[in-house]
Parts: sequence; C-alpha cells; structure tokens
Amino acid sequence: MRKIVLMLSALTLLCGSSAMVWATQNPKVKKEIAEYQSYFKKRFPTVGLTDYSDGVNALPQYAERRANWELLMEFPPYEADMEKARALWTKPLKSGKTLASCFNRPATKYPYFSEKTAEIRTIELDINDCLTNNGEEPIKNLKHGKMALLVAAFREQYNGQAWNIDIDSSGAVAAYEAGKKFYWAKRGQMNFSCANCHVHSAGNKLRGDVLSAGLGHTTGFPVYRTKWALKGKAWGTVHRRYGGCNKQVRAKPFSPQSKQYRALEFYEAAINTGVPLKVPSQRQ
Repeated sequence: MRKIVLMLSALTLLCGSSAMVWATQNPKVKKEIAEYQSYFKKRFPTVGLTDYSDGVNALPQYAERRANWELLMEFPPYEADMEKARALWTKPLKSGKTLASCFNRPATKYPYFSEKTAEIRTIELDINDCLTNNGEEPIKNLKHGKMALLVAAFREQYNGQAWNIDIDSSGAVAAYEAGKKFYWAKRGQMNFSCANCHVHSAGNKLRGDVLSAGLGHTTGFPVYRTKWALKGKAWGTVHRRYGGCNKQVRAKPFSPQSKQYRALEFYEAAINTGVPLKVPSQRQ
C-alpha cells in the first residue's frame, strides 16, 4: 500500500499543471490556462512548470549564462536592499501597527478582484491604503524605490508557494478578459504584442539577449535588474517593466497602477497558475 501511495505522489509531481489545485472553477479560464502552459511544455520539454520561477535563466537557450547567474546568486546583489525591505515591512507605523497587520490575503492570491470597489487590487494599492489608514503618507513612486522594496518584502514570505488567484466572479472574469486582450493585442510603431516576444519568440535571441517566456514572467517581481542598477535604480515593480516594454515597441506607456496594467498583471498571474513565487530575483 505504501508503494502505491509513493507512486501516486510521484505521478502528481510529474503531471505538473494537470494535478494542480485550481482556485478558479471557470471552465473557459481553466482551459485557456492549460492551453497556454501546454504550449510552453511542448516548446521547452525539458523545463518543468516550477522551473519557470527562474525566468529566462530556466530556458535551455540561456544555459551558457546560467552558470554565471548561479555564481552571482551565491552572494546576491540585492541582499543588502532586502534587509532594508524587511525592516521597512516590520517598522511600526504612526498607529503602532505594521504593514503586516493589513494583509490577511497571501501574495499568491494577488492581484484580486474586489467586489467592494469593483476593481482589480494589487499589493501596491493595498500598501498605500494601509499607510493612509494608519496615519502615514502614501508612496507616490509606484515603479521603484521604497514601494518596490515593500512589495518584495511581502512576496518573499510566500516563496515556493504556487500562484493561484481567484477568477470566478463576473467582475474577475471581465478583468481577466481585459488583461488577455491587452496581452495579445499589437501596439506601437513596431506593431508588437506582449505575446510576440514572450510566447511566439520566447527563447529566441534579440540583440544578444534571450527573450524570456511568458510563463513565469512575473513570478519574480519586484526584481533587481542589472540594467536598472547601472542607472542607480536597481529595483522595479512589474508595472515599471510593462512601461519599459511599451516604450521598446514605441507605444505610449500607461501610468503605473493604471486600469490597463492592473488587468494585464491579473491576466499574467492567471496564466502562471501553479508556478511558485520566487522573490527577490535578479534579471539582466
């Protein structure tokens, strides 16, 4: 009997997405997520679902650089900043409470659709609400700096846990559809979509860099990015990256925490169902 149990456990691990526990029961959404992940399973058969939390470092086309990345991770360049981030997260606010007191929802359930406000709520929005409700000034810079560190400090606590957001209410499904439309729609003078780079061209080289896969794309944010570090602002939220992508295809970026970017973040979280969080992370 014990052998049978062990065999079933092994099969569960090998099956990946087929054995995952779904937060959403919407059959259309589940089907689309499964099809999206199946595409990458066929494109990169040696990469397991959980491996995608390493971003581009997980792809076989990046193998020649992975050894250097692993050496870098022995003494991560972000560790000193993360010490500051953890201190900020636990620092008492004017009310005597900490930011942690405002968060009963795990990071694996963000973003989420709020029935109360009829909108997608992100960690950034809830951090600012918490600050305001406890007598503090909200953080204005939503792309880097203090906000990025605070989000990293929160998400770090759920490392290794699989993303699994709720998409069952009509409002959540509508937000999912809006994010999906943004993800697959072409824009800018170059007429590119998110999918052009991170689905159809994932693993291909562009100007010497390897394009990352859409699967696992946002599980490591906020990230410490080498390119940003050279400019003195190493950390960035996922909305900072969205803005940069829009600029690269010569499209006008939306503001951080705009309705468009929150819907996109919601959709990306959905299609990453089952991929574990891994924060902080370093990217080129």
